[in-house]
Amino acid sequence: MKMSEMIEELAGLYGWLWTGMPLALFRKIFPEPIRPGDYHWSKYSPIFEPKVRLADGKWSGSGQLWRRRSTNGKWEYQQDPETAEDQMGRIA
Repeated sequence: MKMSEMIEELAGLYGWLWTGMPLALFRKIFPEPIRPGDYHWSKYSPIFEPKVRLADGKWSGSGQLWRRRSTNGKWEYQQDPETAEDQMGRIA
């Protein structure tokens, strides 16, 4: 594992501890009901975008998140790359 990959992995884990873990604990106490539409890819746009592990094993960054429920009942995520328009909207 390269040093840059290790740093990216640690940064993703640190981000998840602050954004994803509180939501995960909340969902353990108050689970959300499973709907049939959860098994199709849909946009995921929470108010505070958590760091999540993507389906390819990387941590989420900037860009539109998509999620679906896998057959084992857990969420899996994909992310579209951030476009130039998205970057300008974030900067301005």
